[in-house]
Amino acid sequence: MGSTTVLDAMKLPELKKRVKRTWDILQTGFTVQSGQFEQEVRAFGDRRYKKTWVAALCRFEAMFAIESCLDSWMLLTNTFAFRPERWDYEYRHQIFDEFLMYPEALEAIKTGLEDLFSKDLSNTEREQADGFFRLLEEREGSNRTIGFPARPIRELAGISTAA
Repeated sequence: MGSTTVLDAMKLPELKKRVKRTWDILQTGFTVQSGQFEQEVRAFGDRRYKKTWVAALCRFEAMFAIESCLDSWMLLTNTFAFRPERWDYEYRHQIFDEFLMYPEALEAIKTGLEDLFSKDLSNTEREQADGFFRLLEEREGSNRTIGFPARPIRELAGISTAA
């Protein structure tokens, strides 16, 4: 049997609801123009096609990640710590690609990594970022890296800073 693609997993009605929900959150923060939802989605293509809604979802989720990033550590341990049970797992690479389009994205990731490894954190707290490290490893294997290899970083995750 053939494998399902990313576009096949979430059904279109649920996808549309997710896009609208994220849009509504962005609208309350004045990130997007009120009343422009249909026009914004249309900018990604024909609204009859699922790929249009996927593109809109990923852009809006990345926009939300950058706009709501108050703590770079949380960016790695929560926002981008994708796990298979999360609703957005199937779109993790596209969301991350969109996030990386922001000029401040790499600095936020760098700061999050510095926080993750410089603070006196327990292994459990470091394990919260496992989903992020898996994302980096997947990207490394598919030549979608972000400028540094994931493997050495992942090895650091097991290092205890306790004296």
